[in-house]
Amino acid sequence: MVVGAFVVLLGQLLGGLSAEAQASVLPGSAFPLVLDVDLTPNPVCSGPVHGTVQVYDPAAAKAGATVEWRVRAGAEQLAGGRVRMAAHVGTAEFSIPFERVPAAETALQIDARVAASSDGQAPGRYGKVWRDTIRRGCDPVRVASVGDSVVWGQGLDHDQKFPYLTGKLLGRETGRGFEHLDYSISGAVLDAPELPAGNDDAACLHTTEKQDPDGDGEMEFGEVTQQMPDVFCQLEKAGAQAKAGGYGLDLVVINGCINDLDPFFGIGVGITPGSENLPEAVKRECSGIGAAAENPAKDVPYFSGAKVGYGGRGMRAAIEKAHSLPGHPKVIVADFYYALSRSSSPIPVKTCSTPGVARGWLTSCRRALGGVADRYEQYTQLANAAYHQAAAEANKASTDGPYAVAADGLFTVDNALLARDSKVWNTPVTDPAFPLRTRACPELSQTPAQCLTAAVGHPDIEGARQYADAFLLNPSVRDWFHLPRQGPRAQLNVPESAHVGSEVPMSVTVNGEPPAAGYRYHWYFGDGTQQETGEAAVAHAYDRKGPWLPRLVMTGPDGGKVLVETARTVTTD
Repeated sequence: MVVGAFVVLLGQLLGGLSAEAQASVLPGSAFPLVLDVDLTPNPVCSGPVHGTVQVYDPAAAKAGATVEWRVRAGAEQLAGGRVRMAAHVGTAEFSIPFERVPAAETALQIDARVAASSDGQAPGRYGKVWRDTIRRGCDPVRVASVGDSVVWGQGLDHDQKFPYLTGKLLGRETGRGFEHLDYSISGAVLDAPELPAGNDDAACLHTTEKQDPDGDGEMEFGEVTQQMPDVFCQLEKAGAQAKAGGYGLDLVVINGCINDLDPFFGIGVGITPGSENLPEAVKRECSGIGAAAENPAKDVPYFSGAKVGYGGRGMRAAIEKAHSLPGHPKVIVADFYYALSRSSSPIPVKTCSTPGVARGWLTSCRRALGGVADRYEQYTQLANAAYHQAAAEANKASTDGPYAVAADGLFTVDNALLARDSKVWNTPVTDPAFPLRTRACPELSQTPAQCLTAAVGHPDIEGARQYADAFLLNPSVRDWFHLPRQGPRAQLNVPESAHVGSEVPMSVTVNGEPPAAGYRYHWYFGDGTQQETGEAAVAHAYDRKGPWLPRLVMTGPDGGKVLVETARTVTTD
């Protein structure tokens, strides 16, 4: 009854909006919507910046209208023009002379409106603004992102997504500026073993996707859920673009495998075949081990990534392929977060008590929501452990030193859907990308209802920022990009094993001694719980089997933060 329970919850989320809130999310004022802007090169070392702007407005296309667009840096307009909307997406090219490019990073705004007509109709209002930055520079930090809806940033604007923010932070801290290239798409599987046949990733370069109208490999309509291109195809396209452009990548941000097993919202009487045993399913899809010869989910009569994503290569193979791209980039595997947790339970249980719900349905509704929350927590634990193992194995096999790290946003169960400190979208209609989905989902998706509500449970603006901020705390990332340390080189000391329910002692030391006075300690125990203390030691009891990866953020008297991770996990039995 998982789907039925989720529908009840979703109905409450939609129906619970005030009239004012519903009015604020009406999509009409967003159009014409600037769908994508490509600036090459940006930052620019010499010569002009060449740009392409794509404007999306089905209504303007139906009317055969002309749209005028503009590119502004502050109050100064750097470029502009008109495009006749012969199709839903109109494309125009422009250039910005080098002498007009700001020397320092400057905010860029691109928007569009329906132009005045020949019969005297006044121009329309400008639609939603596309935001970016522009600057001069010769060696930007180039960040490519590949993965599913989490890396895509479901519900977020272009400049709010955590891979973009990660590049922006690295560009500022290194002084190099940055360029973000996004090949991810909502719904992508990690590996579709027979698409293309025989895992011939190069064949992906000859396929076209309706979510990629200009064919550059970046999914302008990545907000519209689709299983393909899988992560390996995304990497292939990122590599091809880098070779064609003559540049190397510095960093790849990657995730994947949740859609391959589709463990949460299957048919109304159960879950997707092959996902009943979640530990085995994660091992199969995230680690690439243990697939049966035949996909048990190939004929399920509903939307499921497991139809094409069952089996195939795991995250280690994806990490190694990412590192093989031009420039031999470093790799951040974005750990999963707590989309739904037991901390979400009080409100869903209340939601299940909707007036008129029969007693039998009420019982199954509560049981289903509790079961889904448990599975999300379990998946988060298992997938993140698989990611860490994959990164460790890739580093061990590397001939040019460690290059991969599994990192997260230091999320806890209290950041989940409807929890007290939620950092995910709690409704499907108030996120920045909702106007795009209202037009694009019916046009491009085979499951418009699922597509329209897809933002629920994904990191919101604050959650995406937390991902990026935490990535920049990671000691490996700071070493790779030669960023100064913000605290001492500390060691987090934990036992190798413990019993479920027993107190596990943890402490932090610097050169074998307690840290200097004045530090605050924020402990993340790896099970979604946390604790802040003024002491360099703490104890924590785990309520189920591990492995667990505790982490600690030390904050010094000057506000500097340093992330400390254990060299090994804690196993509880």
